[in-house]
Amino acid sequence: MKQTTESLIRAILSGDNTVTEDQTEKVLLACKQPQDHRSLIGPKEAMAILGVSRPTLRAYVKRGLVDQIAFSTRKLRFDAETIHRLADRGVTTSPVQQHSNLLYNV
Repeated sequence: MKQTTESLIRAILSGDNTVTEDQTEKVLLACKQPQDHRSLIGPKEAMAILGVSRPTLRAYVKRGLVDQIAFSTRKLRFDAETIHRLADRGVTTSPVQQHSNLLYNV
């Protein structure tokens, strides 16, 4: 947190007679805690990473596989880490490939 921000918070809280110094320190400590900064990506990038179409991406959202963050009806974002995790987990081989792998020890 910047020094000016901390000074402003102190000034605001000192103007309130009901706030103790201990409470002020707790507020400042809470403000200094690291925030969870997620890397967000758009739907096109999410579809490219997953290798799916828009309807499939919507189905993933409905099934709860992916959380959609809607800033508005037209501005949707997805957590990049979740998308990559789903893409890594979703890579499977077809039953024919699995059978041939067993036969030929590939």
